[in-house]
Amino acid sequence: MNELNARVDEETRKNMVNHFENGENQMNAMMREMATEKGLTKEELDASPGEYEDGLQTTAENWYQQGIEDAQKKMGQP
Repeated sequence: MNELNARVDEETRKNMVNHFENGENQMNAMMREMATEKGLTKEELDASPGEYEDGLQTTAENWYQQGIEDAQKKMGQP
């Protein structure tokens, strides 16, 4: 039974990692689309240091990670 539980836990963790990585990729794509709609060029988006790359994108990634951590706490995960 312990072996079965361990396999289920491992599979669940892999699924969650994939889910969160896909969410982060979707968030980044949405942000890039909005930024280009507001007039930023690809060069401005990829410039580092730059407002988007080092400011907005970094802040959004931090908020996303905080949201994941909060969800994990609510699910009883460390």
